[in-house]
Amino acid sequence: MDIKEKIGNRITQSRKALGITIKELSARVGLLSAGRISNWEQGTRSPGPMEAKMLAEELNVSASYLLCLTDNLQGELTQQTLNGMRHIPVLAMRDAPKSKEIVADSENYKQTVMVDSFNRALNSECLFAVVIEDGSMQPEFNQGDVAVIDSERLPKPGDYVLAYLPQKKHTVLRKYGEADGFMFQLLATNELWATVSAKNNEDVIVQGVVAEIRKYIG
Repeated sequence: MDIKEKIGNRITQSRKALGITIKELSARVGLLSAGRISNWEQGTRSPGPMEAKMLAEELNVSASYLLCLTDNLQGELTQQTLNGMRHIPVLAMRDAPKSKEIVADSENYKQTVMVDSFNRALNSECLFAVVIEDGSMQPEFNQGDVAVIDSERLPKPGDYVLAYLPQKKHTVLRKYGEADGFMFQLLATNELWATVSAKNNEDVIVQGVVAEIRKYIG
């Protein structure tokens, strides 16, 4: 059984424990369609960290349990901090949609950075870092800067977010904004890069909010 099937089984079991249908769960969450939840339960797709958090709130379990990061219903993390510090994986931006699976495989990180208690996201259930790969956010952020991503935090206007564009199969780091007629927009600070507008949940999948930016000289 692969990770998608395991996650699907946990969603199904948690839903049935409450005695509700997929349609009823969708209505309780409000932002997730019944078809989407059905795909997750069948294991054809899997929810992102923020989607899992929305489900978990209605299913009375933790998001980390649904994502198979722990077997504890209440979410005791498999990633424990040591003396207020924690190693997190550094991912290529293209791997961000698989972040929860990579974080769960804690013994096989190829590259890590240390996060300490100065970062309020230290105990996030899915915390990882990416290396910025383009100049779309200059002058604020440059190619080669490292962004620490908190997948548990919900974005607010003005936040910097990491987002996956399914149609282009591409991951971008942008500034989160709101605009009439759209769910939200992703704004580049470099005027040479276009704005990404999301009309529905399928257009853009937000992977998390930037919790820290690290600039390295050399």
